[in-house]
Amino acid sequence: MKIDILGCGSAFSRWQNTSALRVLDDNHQWLIDCGPTVPRALWQRDGDINDIDVIFFTHVHPDHCAGLMALLNYWKSFSRQKPLIIYSQAEQRPVLMQLARLANWPASTLSFEIEWRDTTTSWCWQNWQIETAFTQHEIANHAIRLSIGSHSLFYSGDGRPTPESVALMTASDLAFQECASLTPLADDASHGDFPGCLELFNTLGLPRLGLYHCYDATLPELKQACLPYPGLFVSEDGLQYDYQQQQFSHGTYPL
Repeated sequence: MKIDILGCGSAFSRWQNTSALRVLDDNHQWLIDCGPTVPRALWQRDGDINDIDVIFFTHVHPDHCAGLMALLNYWKSFSRQKPLIIYSQAEQRPVLMQLARLANWPASTLSFEIEWRDTTTSWCWQNWQIETAFTQHEIANHAIRLSIGSHSLFYSGDGRPTPESVALMTASDLAFQECASLTPLADDASHGDFPGCLELFNTLGLPRLGLYHCYDATLPELKQACLPYPGLFVSEDGLQYDYQQQQFSHGTYPL
């Protein structure tokens, strides 16, 4: 199992791609979220048009879904034939279906089939186990825990942690939590903050917790704040984690 961080920036970052992950095992690939700069990040990796089996959407704010139209259009333009599965909340699917229609407008169909599936609290796909929980956000957002064999990943999407998402994060090998602020935010805020993330890191005894979706201006201070805590880090575009090797590396992609 490997993790490829396509982007970790906030909605309007000038320097980072919008937040998204690629999850890989020997035979399959998932894309988690697809904001407007994510297709370019995928193209820089020079992969095959059939690499991605599944796209999972945490929610449909533009910085997490607006790249779907360009990505589907690219795959159609280069004659992808492999069916694609898209998981989303049923209530939010009309937004994604409209993007899919625009990807091929004015034609009525793509060159490949899309199978739309509902996210639930728990299900299996191939030999992967997937679980979700709601976070506290402006619109409904599903944090996801993905397990392959003995390896597990937690990814918060957007939003302030909830008891349910914290339970999902517990005992994960690698976790990513959205962190919009260096200083504490109000309890009813829709984003995470550094004091809350630090408390989770210490209380849960997480081996690795990456902070992402951070505002550009806070990045230097957030990186400094993480230094005293081994395993707590600010995520970076292009960072990769290999579960077998238990180590991070940086991919080299053109700008």
